[in-house]
Amino acid sequence: MNSQENLSTGNSILCGFAFDNTDNHKRITTGENFYIWGGSAETHENLVEKIAEFNQVIKKYGKKLDDLTKTEFYNIVHEICTETEKPYWFYDA
Repeated sequence: MNSQENLSTGNSILCGFAFDNTDNHKRITTGENFYIWGGSAETHENLVEKIAEFNQVIKKYGKKLDDLTKTEFYNIVHEICTETEKPYWFYDA
């Protein structure tokens, strides 16, 4: 697949997983084109905030998740993540 090909139309979602939960609370958050599962309260909230930032940038550029190329996807990731964060974002079309 060419790196400039778009995500599959209409079915793209962002998924976030966190495994640092110690209070046995089951956290699940869904929204516009995303699902977040697990994590401590702090980690889960951080994931939700990053996804919200990602969605804001997509809208700022007048696009939808399905419209992004692989390059655009990673450019947005680099735009919203600080240098001290360890972004583990993966693009799979």
